[in-house]
Amino acid sequence: MWSLPLGAPNANESLQQWLYKALSQAIVSGRLPKGGLLPGTRTLAQQYGVARGTVAGAYEQLLSEGYLVARTGSGTRVSTVLPDHTFPCKAMAARQTVAGDDPATELHAPWIKRLREHEPPLPLFVTNSLPQPFFPHRGDIRLFPVDLWRQLHVRQLRTSRLLTLNDTTPGGLPALRLAIAEHLAIARGVRVPPEQVVIVGSVQQALDLCMRLLSKPGDSVWMEDPGKLGARQIMHASGSRVVDVPVDRDGLRVHEGIRIAPSAVLAYVTTSRQAPLGMPLSAERRSALLRWATASEAIIFEDDYDSEYCFRPRPLPALRSLPGADSRVVLAGTFSKLMFPSLRLAFVVLPPHLVEPFIRATSVTDRSANGLAQSVMADFFVDGHFERHVRRTRKIYAARAQAFEHAALKHWQDLIEIPLACAGLDVVGRLSQLDERTAVRRLKLAGVEAAPLGRYTRGHNVGQGLVMGFAPFNEDEMDRAARRMAAALRESM
Repeated sequence: MWSLPLGAPNANESLQQWLYKALSQAIVSGRLPKGGLLPGTRTLAQQYGVARGTVAGAYEQLLSEGYLVARTGSGTRVSTVLPDHTFPCKAMAARQTVAGDDPATELHAPWIKRLREHEPPLPLFVTNSLPQPFFPHRGDIRLFPVDLWRQLHVRQLRTSRLLTLNDTTPGGLPALRLAIAEHLAIARGVRVPPEQVVIVGSVQQALDLCMRLLSKPGDSVWMEDPGKLGARQIMHASGSRVVDVPVDRDGLRVHEGIRIAPSAVLAYVTTSRQAPLGMPLSAERRSALLRWATASEAIIFEDDYDSEYCFRPRPLPALRSLPGADSRVVLAGTFSKLMFPSLRLAFVVLPPHLVEPFIRATSVTDRSANGLAQSVMADFFVDGHFERHVRRTRKIYAARAQAFEHAALKHWQDLIEIPLACAGLDVVGRLSQLDERTAVRRLKLAGVEAAPLGRYTRGHNVGQGLVMGFAPFNEDEMDRAARRMAAALRESM
């Protein structure tokens, strides 16, 4: 017999609201442990003497807010990542109603306050589990050659190579910088001396340092809208005036950025595949953007986050490859999507005048990226494993993109319109009949995760859609999830 004292309902609230509040408080306080199984709606209704619909309504609200998770075959359980941890902004703001309650908060007030105005792009606490269909922005870690990676680690840990365990230069391991420079010349058309390549922990870190070096509070910076959540949050937290520049089928509308904020000091762009909509920045727009940056002495931060995964037409070379771009463009790339997320290695290609101040800033804030991981990554490049791994996964993801399109045509007619997936790890599906809020709530109940498109925009109407990933799932996994998803979306239609 499942029993939990919930207290008496207030006279001015409904039974459903009382049950919702009582259960959420029990979860947050730990009386209901993370991962704990809750009884079915019928059982709980009988135990507390309420209608089954009352329990179902309370469960649905708790599911939509992330307190509960429901998966086929395992029932309804308390989430292992609670909303107070995943999205602390609203919860912390509610708790800290009196100024000065927390000296640390007051000490860091300007930066923390700006951070709390946005939800984090990623949960602050993440469980070690595979993503649920159709969680976006992830590759399939099951495809990574773990045994080979372990062998390369063992090679670095031989007695004769123990110097690998020492600190490395803040700019990065020379062998890895050289390997990246050689790779960029072939893959992205960027010819650059290795001294202008700097190894960092993430693209987020690189953007943060660029904001510190290139802007001061109040300066205008361009941000794509819709655009990457983490990039917008870093730019906003820096105290800059973030100018949300709309995008269309050709990418960033450069003329709009010039009209709104012609004297911006930095522009953030995803040139190869706009995040999240997926189109590349057209050649005409690239030229216009570079002309503006040159005339305004601004810097373009080119986030080249998944250019390796182009399935159909060959991708355009990086913006950094254009004549005159070497002094105006910071090109950033990450290995977290190509290899595995916890690797935490990325790189930037810097204009010559930014190399010394950027490395100096890196040495102060982070000393250097993990030296052992850099050494293994350098061997992974030099021995040809990186190219083989990318070529293999590109082929697999291309096949999965086709399988995803097939599943959409098979199960989602008149529900979601899916575009042709020409590149990347995810696509934006356009909802035909439901709004995002309703769709996401129903999908959670069916054990399907997708990100609402509205989460990526601040000032522009981009329509009702879902950002959906296909790369981490094989054909059978996608078909089963697509069937569950269709049933959930057609409910009560």
